[in-house]
Amino acid sequence: MSRSINIGYRTSRGGTTTDIEIRSPYDLLGTQQTSKRFWSLPVWERLAVTQLAELGNTDPVYFVGWDMMDDLANEIMLFSQNIAEIDFDAEIKSSWLAHLVYCYNLLILTAPSDSIPEFSIG
Repeated sequence: MSRSINIGYRTSRGGTTTDIEIRSPYDLLGTQQTSKRFWSLPVWERLAVTQLAELGNTDPVYFVGWDMMDDLANEIMLFSQNIAEIDFDAEIKSSWLAHLVYCYNLLILTAPSDSIPEFSIG
C-alpha cells in the first residue's frame, strides 16, 4: 500500500474542503513499509523534524492552517539542508523531498490567504 499526499483548503471552519489536484507521481510518498523505515530514522530527532517523523509510527499525518504550513516548510527545509546526512537510498529520499516541495508549494500558491490550508500524508 502506498502513502499518498492530499492537499486542499477550507474557506471556513467546518466547511467543505476544496481539493487541489496533484499531478502523478507527486501525490505519492512511497510504500507504507519503506516510508515507515525512512521516517523512523534517528536522524530526524537530531534535526528536530518531529511532525513528518510521526510517519515512522502513525498514519496519517495532518498539517492544518497557516501556522502548521510554516512548521511544514521548516521541516521540509531541514530535510533539504541535511539530505546528505540521511542514510537512505539517494533516489528515494531525493524524490520524496521533491514531492513534498511540489505539494507544499502548490498548496500555498493555490489556497486563498483567508482560507484554512490542509496538507495530509497517509
